[in-house]
Amino acid sequence: MRSFASLRRRGDFARLRRHGRRIATRSLTIYRANAQGKQALVGISTGRAIGGAVTRNRVRRRILAIVDEISRGGDLPGRLLIEARPTAASLGFDKLKSELVGAVATP
Repeated sequence: MRSFASLRRRGDFARLRRHGRRIATRSLTIYRANAQGKQALVGISTGRAIGGAVTRNRVRRRILAIVDEISRGGDLPGRLLIEARPTAASLGFDKLKSELVGAVATP
């Protein structure tokens, strides 16, 4: 069972894009907003530019596994929207993890 909830509605994604703090890495764009005292909410977006459905789902599952590890450690901020870029498909799990952990740890 995940220790975080998922962003579900389109409006929540759009609100986080508009008002969240943007952190860009080589393979990911992350929008974050701190929500003190609330359960962590995470949304993952993988567009068609990444590749076919199999590739997009593989990237999405990797990101979910990384976010789950981060959330178990208690280092997850309030709300996150993670958008994968096309270069994320070519990265291995460890490189993607180091990129995501470094971006989330940024104050």
